Amino acid sequence: MVDDEVNCTLISNEIENWATIGIKTKRFNNIMNDLSLPSSWQKIDWTNFVDGIKSTLLCTICKSVAKSIINLHRTGVPDDKLKKTITELCVILNIQSEAVCQGVVSLNLPIFLYIIDHDSTINHNDICGLVLQNQDCTGTIALQRYEWSINVDKNNKRFVNKKLSKQRYKILQVTDIHYDPLYEANGSADCNEPTCCRKGQYHINDQPILAGYWGDFNNCDSPWHAVTDALDNMASQHKDIDYVYFTGDIIDHGIWQTSRQGNTESLIKTFNKIIDTFNDTPVYPILGNHEPHPLNLFSPDSIVADELSTKWLYKLMADTWINAGWLPESTRQTIQRGGYYTVVPRNGLRVIALNNNIAYILNWWLIYEPEDPNGQLKWLNDVLREAEDRGEAVHLLAHVPSGSIQIQHTWSREYNKIINRFSHIIAAQFNGHTHNDELNLIFNDDKQVINVAWNGGSITPYAFLNSNYKVYTVNADSFAIENFDNWMYNLTEANLTPNKSPNWFKSYSFKEEYNLQDLSYESLNNWLLNMTKNVTLQQQYRRNFHKNASPELDKYCDEECLRKIVCQIVTGKSDDDPNCEYFKNL
Repeated sequence: MVDDEVNCTLISNEIENWATIGIKTKRFNNIMNDLSLPSSWQKIDWTNFVDGIKSTLLCTICKSVAKSIINLHRTGVPDDKLKKTITELCVILNIQSEAVCQGVVSLNLPIFLYIIDHDSTINHNDICGLVLQNQDCTGTIALQRYEWSINVDKNNKRFVNKKLSKQRYKILQVTDIHYDPLYEANGSADCNEPTCCRKGQYHINDQPILAGYWGDFNNCDSPWHAVTDALDNMASQHKDIDYVYFTGDIIDHGIWQTSRQGNTESLIKTFNKIIDTFNDTPVYPILGNHEPHPLNLFSPDSIVADELSTKWLYKLMADTWINAGWLPESTRQTIQRGGYYTVVPRNGLRVIALNNNIAYILNWWLIYEPEDPNGQLKWLNDVLREAEDRGEAVHLLAHVPSGSIQIQHTWSREYNKIINRFSHIIAAQFNGHTHNDELNLIFNDDKQVINVAWNGGSITPYAFLNSNYKVYTVNADSFAIENFDNWMYNLTEANLTPNKSPNWFKSYSFKEEYNLQDLSYESLNNWLLNMTKNVTLQQQYRRNFHKNASPELDKYCDEECLRKIVCQIVTGKSDDDPNCEYFKNL
């Protein structure tokens, strides 16, 4: 680690020297050539690089560039020059195209500079210790800033005997719409930017791959007509829906081109369509990490400056959701504080809607105030304790799965402590974000399954997936999930007939697909154990995981590839062993 710090200092000195005098020395050019990233990395999630040469390279870049930025800013380099320097570095290192680099830097730099201005103790290790927590590039150096704990209720669990009812009701889960106002059918589906199929990207004869009418398997989001078709199909196909759970992400992946006005327009347009579509059916929505401007940045309570704060988004959502009649006025306080709330839609059931995007590792505000942002976990503990006292079952809604490596480790650990304490009253969890059709089994310290988090998939085909949604059958007394149906359409077939609505169909029912008697924890654990020994079952799960999308399923997937997909089922905390200790212990 000492040698790494020395190397980081040498590189940052070269960057600072270039930024100050404007001359690229031979040594500077050699360093930049060595650090320059492959173009193929521009559309890959770097958080998956947890070890090896890729991880080391990212760590070196992060620490060297972060150290340079901090030093240049604190020694008085003007903000406009600093922005130009960072943008050029982004291009030189081949992180993204010039347009994307310029946009992302312009959007994020003011918040980044505010953070380092208002806490002189922040250094490059604190920054890289967050955004590259999975690469462990700072060792224990940055751990102290991010180490904290929640006082979880220590009373014994109070069980309520709930008999299974013969009555059922249904929940529709919709997630990850990612509506792109700039989507252009027959535009470029293959571009050098994070999101394609957008107006302004197409040049005649430059790109032979054209965007489909109903969406595209490449890095493209949803056109408006695909969004409305999906919602209209849900309403017409499922007239017996009792509740809708919307688990986040309306805004597109054009991360370098967002604006507060643009995000506001897309949010209002989409929620108005949801209101019109489902009429009097209650909808319980949450925020996705794409909703704020800039992307991923959810400010703490202490930030009140309008140009920096997320309060505009919280107020907009409180007004929209309450005025729609979905939520009572009593939810306004917590929504406006941090985008979370709780309601009791029917006797015996409590819905808790979280904003766990605040724990996303690309939320710079975690560097500034890392401990239990907006007091959400303390609130969650208190609400669950009250639900336990009242004998209520709980459905938990959160956008990002708690075991995602994109969730800050301490937050994930403390969240799971709360889940372990109250697992007996949490009938189900519902997530989005990954766009895959998957589930997470949550274990206690004795390796027993204590909870299940169901993932809704996505409406957007981004990336290389078919569009889908889910309909859950719920026991009317225990509020446990008894089964679900997955609905989707084949995007390739849909794009062959642009003037005809896609053919939505039920691709499978979970119990029948995997030949399960029920969805009890025991059954699901046995199903998982069987899958670890059964390659055919692993391949079946993989097909559903990728939603039968040919671009993914046409790729060769060996034993290790299948194992990684199955391993995600047992990832309950973000610092769980990526090599999946579960399999080693069988």
